[in-house]
Amino acid sequence: MTVVLVGVGADTEHLRPALELTEDGTFDYIPIPESHPTTEESTYGNWKLQHRGGYASEFVDKISPRGDDSDWIQDSERIESHPVHHDPNFEVMTFGDRRGQGGKGTTLVKHLESTGKDVLGFYTGMREGPDDSNLNRFLYGYMTVEVVHDLSQLGGDEYHDAIGQFPENAHAKRLAAAGTPKHDDLVIVEGCSPTSKIGTPIKISERLDQPPWYQVSQSFADEFNVKGGQKGIGRKFPLILDMDGDEFINKVEST
Repeated sequence: MTVVLVGVGADTEHLRPALELTEDGTFDYIPIPESHPTTEESTYGNWKLQHRGGYASEFVDKISPRGDDSDWIQDSERIESHPVHHDPNFEVMTFGDRRGQGGKGTTLVKHLESTGKDVLGFYTGMREGPDDSNLNRFLYGYMTVEVVHDLSQLGGDEYHDAIGQFPENAHAKRLAAAGTPKHDDLVIVEGCSPTSKIGTPIKISERLDQPPWYQVSQSFADEFNVKGGQKGIGRKFPLILDMDGDEFINKVEST
């Protein structure tokens, strides 16, 4: 039984200003902008901010779908209408990523089992408040793993049909819009209860003065038995925790 934490969400390479905690320590997750044709109906203009109130477009000043300096969108109407890449999706309990080129799929297949006992957690970058000049990494949600679907060995119609089994997943919506998938090596995690967004995110990092700029804090590493991935947290690489899912969930919910 294993817990894997993966980094997701909008850092400053995709969205500005940086995400931040509210005054009472809560957090409104905002996804990265979609970079591929999609049937996704959630946009920054209708993505509700549960704790802050209002919609994401009222907080976001500019977005970069490809995550580089060449495609920043600053027009407010274009931001409002731009679809988000809604992955992970806690409502339908799915998460997908590719195996190659920086994807997390290989780690998911290697470490997570389809037993209903492993847990996939999600962390993202945010500031601790409007006066904080530094980002840190915070754990903000988790999903109990029911099945890990490795679609990378499939091809053609079989691959398309397999993605289509998860119509609300962001990668299926890409396929529905474009007719072809953006990636041909997807891994999709199908979740089950208990799955939850954490009301008050848990800080897992501390800042460094040089690359990779973050490291897992010793206090989090000790309490959550981090056994792999500490050095890659600056680029949101996966963390492997040596504990079972129930213990992880109990710790998270009692923190």
